[in-house]
This record gives sequence, C-alpha cells and structure tokens, in this order.
Amino acid sequence: MLKFFLVGWVCLGQGIEQKCVRMGSQIIHDSYESCNDYFDVVRGEMSDVKDLKLQFTCVQAGLLEDFY
Repeated sequence: MLKFFLVGWVCLGQGIEQKCVRMGSQIIHDSYESCNDYFDVVRGEMSDVKDLKLQFTCVQAGLLEDFY
C-alpha cells in the first residue's frame, strides 16, 4: 500500500525580506486524496497570515525513503 507525506516550502515576507523554510508533515496519509485534503485544511488555517506563501505537494513515502 502506498503512503503519502506532505512536503514543501513556507515563505514569509516579500522581496529581500522574504524567508523560506522547507517543511514536511510527519503525518502519514493512506491516499493522495487524504494528503491533499490535509493541505487544504492547513492552507485554510493559514489564509489570514499576511505575506505568507505555501508551496506544498503530496509525495509517495517510498520516494522519500530512497534518499535515506
């Protein structure tokens, strides 16, 4: 069975002042749809933060395990 993790970037600020951090969820999802739904919840929770940019995607856990 495939497992999915949410990984991506969170950026605050604009221009030269922008700071970005790579982040990943530790929550394991059983399907891509579940992972994507989780991101929609996170995006909704953060929607009122000024100058916030989220770029996330759901990736298969096996792809991440190949790097370790």
